Amino acid sequence: MSDTSSTPNRAILFVKTAVRSFMARDITSHAQLIAYTTLFAVAPLLIFLTAFCGLIVQQVNADAANPVGPILEWLDEKLPPEAAEFLREPVESALTTKPGFLLSIGGLLTLWSARNAIGAVMKGLNVAYGIEETRPFLKRNGMTVLLTIGLAVAILVAGSLQFLSTSAGQDVADWLGIGSAWETAMHWLQWPMTIVLVTLIIVLIHRYAPAFDAPFRWYLPGALFTTIGLAVAILGLQIYFASLGGFSAAYGIFGAVLAFIFWLYVAGVVLLTGGLINATLFEMYPPAKTALAGYKEAKILGHPPQNA
Repeated sequence: MSDTSSTPNRAILFVKTAVRSFMARDITSHAQLIAYTTLFAVAPLLIFLTAFCGLIVQQVNADAANPVGPILEWLDEKLPPEAAEFLREPVESALTTKPGFLLSIGGLLTLWSARNAIGAVMKGLNVAYGIEETRPFLKRNGMTVLLTIGLAVAILVAGSLQFLSTSAGQDVADWLGIGSAWETAMHWLQWPMTIVLVTLIIVLIHRYAPAFDAPFRWYLPGALFTTIGLAVAILGLQIYFASLGGFSAAYGIFGAVLAFIFWLYVAGVVLLTGGLINATLFEMYPPAKTALAGYKEAKILGHPPQNA
């Protein structure tokens, strides 16, 4: 009989290695940077989305006494009373303003701010993998722009799905002549399509944000962990805020802002931990370990890595 007691349990070894790497590479600090840069991308994103919704609302409800009424009703239904009251005036003002200017300025600011956020994600994932950025300037920035555009499209589509699930969406469906089937379609497709979009962008970020180039399947475990981890984090924070009051009970309207910042930080930790899981698996998977070691050796010797 072979002695298996001397062979380290691979699961325990994996956990120990991942925890040591998490502490040594200071993952939480890079998650803070992601949260910080993402926070600055939110304001222009809201400007763009509000202007986009305003354009649709003004076209669909042009004959209504209050074209933006459905959006304001949605705010009252979905948000806490303090938050809805706080947002009512600026949202109504933005929705009733000519949207062309806000769309152009908001779109440019959103892309620029989101680009900085994606840059922080790329830097954080490189740290999670224990590698340095080696891609040429044009390739690195081109990848940043492509990931930013992909993220922007995913957010726009997901936001549009949420918007079209409201009474305003029903007005759009009636305007297009498909109102009878709209409610059923949105009931079954709204969240599945949103989940597919989120999962897709997470997989693409894990694959193309790090400087290390490897087969697509090598990145799937971390992407899967990130997708499930974000869902668990959202559910857990909802339970926490609902049962204990969270930030809102202590800080009122500002509590919503604090809760959002905290969620961004948690999302950053989950995303980078997904990369760390991949990096740990690479260390335990001979082909990946050899490829990653070769990448690091080329960097140390000053040779351009083959994937750069």
